Amino acid sequence: MRELATVQKATAHFVEHRYLHLLKKPLSSSGTLVYAAPGRLQKDTEQPKAEHLVVDGDTIAIEHDGKTETLQLADYPQVGAFIEGIRATLAGDLAALERFYTVSLNGTGEAWELVLQPRDAKMQTIVAAIHISGSNARIERIDTQESDGDRSEMTVIEDAR
Repeated sequence: MRELATVQKATAHFVEHRYLHLLKKPLSSSGTLVYAAPGRLQKDTEQPKAEHLVVDGDTIAIEHDGKTETLQLADYPQVGAFIEGIRATLAGDLAALERFYTVSLNGTGEAWELVLQPRDAKMQTIVAAIHISGSNARIERIDTQESDGDRSEMTVIEDAR
């Protein structure tokens, strides 16, 4: 967590596969992720359809199909808790993680896995666990297991700093 806390800015390419029980094959997307400490996240999906998502402080803006929608995370506590899990991990902020999740860490600095299990009962109806793995101060994978059995797997390939 100390190493992650030293990262001020990072850019990475992502490939995400969402496995939904209603579909025979996964939905795949790819694009770019940008993190700027302490709390700005940006996800630019390029494939299969352009979408621009920015989380800055307590606001989330989603741009798709030429329209932008701005939301307050406080109005969507489950979404906010999910985003805070990623953002607090990137910031190396264990105290913030522990407000929302039961946290366990396995492995070594060179190969670690963080397992986040929601504390909030409403969040538990949506997300069973988030597994974040990486090496040193780099996140390499984010797997989300949803409570209904659906899941997503995101591979993160960070650009050189």
